[in-house]
Amino acid sequence: MFELAEVSLGNARRLYGYKQSCPLEIEFNIKGFDYAWLIYNHAWKPGEKVLDVGGAYSNLPIFIQKTYGCETWVVDDFGIDVNDPFWARHKSPQEHIACHPEVRYVLERVGDPKNSSLPAGYFDVVYSASVLEHVPAGLTRQVWQHMGALVKPGGELLHAVDVPFPSNNGHRKFFEVLSFEIFNKALPDSFREAHFLSTPRNYARLASQALRIRSLPKNDVGIMRMLMDPEVVTEPLEYGYNRIVKDHMLDFHFQRVGTLLLRFRKAGP
Repeated sequence: MFELAEVSLGNARRLYGYKQSCPLEIEFNIKGFDYAWLIYNHAWKPGEKVLDVGGAYSNLPIFIQKTYGCETWVVDDFGIDVNDPFWARHKSPQEHIACHPEVRYVLERVGDPKNSSLPAGYFDVVYSASVLEHVPAGLTRQVWQHMGALVKPGGELLHAVDVPFPSNNGHRKFFEVLSFEIFNKALPDSFREAHFLSTPRNYARLASQALRIRSLPKNDVGIMRMLMDPEVVTEPLEYGYNRIVKDHMLDFHFQRVGTLLLRFRKAGP
């Protein structure tokens, strides 16, 4: 039903090119790369039905609607039921939604199709940027299956997922992750799902299996590539610090993060 059109890691060479020509003003951080990648990796057309998963206060769905004339939706509960400053960020979901009537906001989460108001098989594109890494491990498969059901035949899934570098927690952690990568296929599905962000390849496998794709292409998204290739994009220190302050995080330990890019096409006309 689906084919995997791209699995890759964000790299600086592409980011420089995006910065020079992207119609949306982007910054030299992971989200800037993700937004540009999403814009350039789909032939946007007027009237297309587009769903942003977890877009919340993002300006990307607004840009897509205004620039390409798409029917743009955002599905995000804005953390309304969670009394946590991480979600509020000194903003009002109601005010944001009222200021952007050109976008349809659905206040729920993806992953429970039986209780979802989102129409199945309706969207030409379902995308996300720096969102799916926040999905609880036990729900990853359900979220991907639900997103797959939301796309119409011939439609696309485009997702940029934040992935941690395997060297973040020292040599011992790196060798643990390396063993996880080497023996990945032999590990129980439940164990791989519980550690879904351990490696980019593991996450790509889980997403592909949820969409009933058996194998990955040969693109190198292994952990050695993340460590050895100097062009692999990482979140700058400044933006890491800004996130710590914005999200009221108590741990000031900086973690290197890259971006895993996944693009799927659904079989159809």
